[in-house]
Amino acid sequence: MPEAIRIGVAVKHGIDVALARADRASGLVNLASAPRKTSDFDRNAVEEAVRIRERQGGSVTAISVGGPAAREALRDAAAIGADELVLVTSEKWGEWDTRAVARLLVATFRKLGGFDLFLVGEGSTDHFAGLVGPRVAAELNIADIAYVRKLTMEAGGVVAERDLEREVEVLRARFPVVLTVGQEINTPRLPTFMANLKATKKEVRVLGPGELGLSEEELAPSVVLERVAVPDIPRRQVALSGTPEEVATRLRDALRSDGVLP
Repeated sequence: MPEAIRIGVAVKHGIDVALARADRASGLVNLASAPRKTSDFDRNAVEEAVRIRERQGGSVTAISVGGPAAREALRDAAAIGADELVLVTSEKWGEWDTRAVARLLVATFRKLGGFDLFLVGEGSTDHFAGLVGPRVAAELNIADIAYVRKLTMEAGGVVAERDLEREVEVLRARFPVVLTVGQEINTPRLPTFMANLKATKKEVRVLGPGELGLSEEELAPSVVLERVAVPDIPRRQVALSGTPEEVATRLRDALRSDGVLP
């Protein structure tokens, strides 16, 4: 009988970058009004956690650090199959950077009694810093395997394959372990109508920094985001005329003069 394990999954309710819009006059992106969704990589992490539980039993706890609207990301996790939902939030959640998020996840990890396996998306679809998973593992002083593309369970641990562009590395780690996963690891299921309906009724446990033993000072950002703007990229306005052959020659010469062509 396979070993039943406790699995934690970090789920971010991030900015939907496909729908974020910039103001034409100022060139600034208004992040406050941008729509949000569950980070794509985190859906893969939840799917992998649920598949493991379906094969060998155990439980899956989805944890989201963010604002009240992050409940939606937790509902998505529940619709995929997460058993327990935890929201970590406060009035200052908008100031939390990756260091603060990692500290809150570590404190939640400990408060909930620990996990054998903790899954995190290799990066969020909005910031893609790729720092949260490794930070969590470092603060917990446990093993961390990043960029996992294939995961196999074995007695007391995991065998993980990760793609390092020019080679595939196979690593073994004992529990507890933190893994960051990419989209190549699986294709998340599309929840049924009934699964989505049940997810809306699932209880969400809400925790604040104080309940986790963390002060607002400990969560003060080390990096402050001042603004998000569309880069100003000047474009050359060059008019070419003549026969097709002449235009092609002039275009080639112009590209060579700019160093675009050899």
